[in-house]
Parts: sequence; C-alpha cells; structure tokens
Amino acid sequence: MTTATLSPVGLAALWRLLSLGLTPPSAETLAEVEALAEGLDELGGFPEVIDVLDALTRSTTEELAAQFFELFGGTVQVAPYEGSYELDPIRQGRQMADVSAFYRAFGAEPAGPAAERPDHAGCELEFLSFLELRRLAAVENDEDVELLDDIGASFLTDHAGRWLPTFFAGVTEGGTRAPFYRALAVLGARAIEDELTRRGIEPTPLPRRPSRLSVEADSFECGAADSSPRRYRR
Repeated sequence: MTTATLSPVGLAALWRLLSLGLTPPSAETLAEVEALAEGLDELGGFPEVIDVLDALTRSTTEELAAQFFELFGGTVQVAPYEGSYELDPIRQGRQMADVSAFYRAFGAEPAGPAAERPDHAGCELEFLSFLELRRLAAVENDEDVELLDDIGASFLTDHAGRWLPTFFAGVTEGGTRAPFYRALAVLGARAIEDELTRRGIEPTPLPRRPSRLSVEADSFECGAADSSPRRYRR
C-alpha cells in the first residue's frame, strides 16, 4: 500500500473528520464531516473518503444515532477508550493521567459531545489535528517545530498509535450493519498506519478486549461541531 502524503492542513482535516465522526451524530456534526470529507476527496490520496461520503449520504441522523449506540453505547461492541484496552487497572489510570498531561501542556480545554474521558478516540484524534495546526502556525512564524514533532511522535508511540489500530479493526469487524462507521474505521486505520509509517514509529499494540458496559461520563468532553482544533490553546 502506498503511503498517502497530505499537507498539514489536509492532515489536520483528516484527524478532525475522524474525531467528529466518532461523536454522537447530530445534523451539525454530520454537516462538518461531509464538508471535510468533500475537501479531502478533492485533495486525493485517501480513496477511502469516498466510501465515508457515500455511506453518510445514504443514512439519516436517526439511523446513525442508533448505529452509534449499538457500537459504542450500553454494552459496547467496541470500546472507544484507550484505557479499556489495558488489563491492568493501575496502568489504566496512569494512561488517562498521561493523556491529560499532553492536553494540559497546551492549556487544552476541549469541549463537546464526543468524550466522557480524555482517552476517548475522538479526543485523541482531535489532539492530533490540533498538533498539525500548531505545527503549521509555527512554520509560518518561522518558529522551531522540533518540539511539536517530538510531542506528536510521543503521543502516537505511547497512546494513539498503540490502540487506535485495534479500535478501528474492531469497528470494521463489528460495523457490518453500520456502513458509515465501518467506512470511517477503514479510513481511520489507513490514516494511522500511514502516519506511523511516515514517522517511522512502531508502537507496542494494545489487544482488543471483549464487549463491556460503557463507562459513565465525567467532565472531559471534545468533538463538538464547530469546535475546531483551535479550541486547544493557551
């Protein structure tokens, strides 16, 4: 498989699309997903985007909401939280604390309907989008980007790159009755694989766990429509 190359803006849009796609669907969020997918389709490099667009246009918000709950709510088929893939409860807590520390390093105050915890897939993907936009701003201002590159590599190595491939594989397998989420997962798996390859990162993967009850919500949220990655800022 050829590794796709996107500009920082394109890559930020890709992570943003995936983040929004993993939020409880609403007319607002789905409209932004559609706009992002159309823009990425024009850029080329990820033909999987076409399947996302096709599945989206064939589905109603109500249908997607039911599919979302079947996959990620109640007795979840596929847990959307990094900590759910870690068997050791002590390590679960450390992982969540470490993810939060990455966000706090940028004064992050993400908000929206996507996540009940900072280790939600939508939050981690939103953070990857934010880092791309911060890197673009640094380049435009002739600032050093080495630190941002190191942070992105560390976040992929220690967190997103360890479990998102497993998560997306689970959604692909479990989404036979949810074509939009299945298409989104295929795109997400390709995006993560390409990014790890591009950076030369080989994280230790976290295995999939059996179906389990969805965790209760806490105060950390992200992925709201119109809440672009710029919400992560000092």
